[in-house]
Amino acid sequence: MKRQKKTPRNQKRNFGFGKQLLFACEMAIDAFFGRHDHYGTRRTHKIRICIFAEYCKRNGVKDARDINRELICAYGDYLRLRLNASYVWPDGQTDKPIAVSYAHNLISTVNTTMHAMRSNEGLKVSAKKLLGVARSNIRTTQIRADLADTNTATDHMIAAGWDRGAAVVFLARAWGMRVQEALLQDLDRMTREIEATGSAAILEGCKGGRRCLTRTIKADKIQRHALEFALAARPEGSICLLSKTDNVITFYRTVLIRCSRMLRKCGIPSFRELRAGFAQDVYETIVGGPSPLRGPIRDRVLDQFAREEVARMLGHNRYQVSASYIGGYK
Repeated sequence: MKRQKKTPRNQKRNFGFGKQLLFACEMAIDAFFGRHDHYGTRRTHKIRICIFAEYCKRNGVKDARDINRELICAYGDYLRLRLNASYVWPDGQTDKPIAVSYAHNLISTVNTTMHAMRSNEGLKVSAKKLLGVARSNIRTTQIRADLADTNTATDHMIAAGWDRGAAVVFLARAWGMRVQEALLQDLDRMTREIEATGSAAILEGCKGGRRCLTRTIKADKIQRHALEFALAARPEGSICLLSKTDNVITFYRTVLIRCSRMLRKCGIPSFRELRAGFAQDVYETIVGGPSPLRGPIRDRVLDQFAREEVARMLGHNRYQVSASYIGGYK
């Protein structure tokens, strides 16, 4: 009995990832990053690709094999029109304006998804060329994460029984931790380090798997209070804020998403804004004056040193990244 030849993937509808274009894109993203890895990255790409899939549908494209460079360039023109004003479709549906950074991200997602589907970068395009403008990571808006608003938000969380969520907020604001770092940090180790040296390193849950002692932060009153609260809020028998049956994803879905809404109600846009508040405190303590978002830079040498310290404490290798938290040069 002869074995039937397998149909090559590039000859299958949507490259074999499914019959519906949007579903196929999502499956390709899962296959590319791993179905059980990079949850946040996959989730973000899946949200963004919905816009491209809808654009394809409106242009009569239902099969990923029919997506070509001309279609992607037309999609870039559509996004460029949305940079300055709302876009109105012939049927009257209106799409709201978007930021330059988000438009860049949308095109980046298309590049990633097409690569995942086709296993090559034949359709990769430059977002800068399509949109005609480069994105800027330099922050220009005032930081909305002062300690008073943070304390108000955590008071509401504690009242609602979300003590561990409040602990994450405290750690993010006082130590500049990311959410995953706050959840996975070895609180006992930090306590021992503070007792021995007055400082503690942020090691667990770091982005990219970085684990080095260069990110050591001096523990002042606010840092000690945050750590003490986290120790009191953690589950019994655990060294971190997660219990033995928890993981980062489920905890985010059940607790942190509610805490995120509470932050917004109290005027704090996101958990990342808490890191920005920490960064501004560090900068202003070093220079003895306002951050670039609040006033002019007085001493360029001291400014660069402060930026290097901000980047180090936030877990970044390049000091230029600090501009996305505290602003750039004026």
